[in-house]
Amino acid sequence: MCVIVECQPSVREGSLLLEPARWNEEYFTEVSGMIGSPSPDAMFDPEPTERVLGRELPRDYVALMGAYGGVVSTLEEAYLLITVGDGGRWDPRRKVEEGNYAVYYLADRFPEYSFMGEPRKISTSWILSREPYNVFRIGEVFGEALYLFFDPDVADWTVVLGSGDLWWNFRGGVCELLVKMVKGEVVLPYTEEGYFIGSSFLQEPRLTE
Repeated sequence: MCVIVECQPSVREGSLLLEPARWNEEYFTEVSGMIGSPSPDAMFDPEPTERVLGRELPRDYVALMGAYGGVVSTLEEAYLLITVGDGGRWDPRRKVEEGNYAVYYLADRFPEYSFMGEPRKISTSWILSREPYNVFRIGEVFGEALYLFFDPDVADWTVVLGSGDLWWNFRGGVCELLVKMVKGEVVLPYTEEGYFIGSSFLQEPRLTE
């Protein structure tokens, strides 16, 4: 069992923000090819949210949301949505806090969070951190919340699917996850193998009306 209490990622010179996550343009290009032409206008300005988080958001998430504002699966029953939500109309701190509410509520009841298929556990003190934030809700799948999680074991953003105090953790970016889902290289929990194979993604319909 590995209990993580604190981690000290490096800080970029001249910046208040911690180092950004990995960037693989190939995965973004593949997802973009499925969705189609991006909006001519930028759909997401990450800076206000990043100032609240105290970290730069993953570049693939920023690129995807900047191009489309929101992405859904062509499989309607999957209820897969990755979005910037309010389009910047909310106060960014309120947006982060309300998005993370379910995590914070449960964290008050559990001393540690566990991961599916892994022996390690993460102290809730890491999850509850706000200087900087280590959790940021970005959407949902099958009614379960989907978060970016700054994983101290890799000192980088990862993607987690939350289910109480038990999380499924993907150590990669959002675009990489989407690509590997439709190729059958990643199977989400509680789904049959190959569930997403042959499916694709669309821009969130409300943004194209």
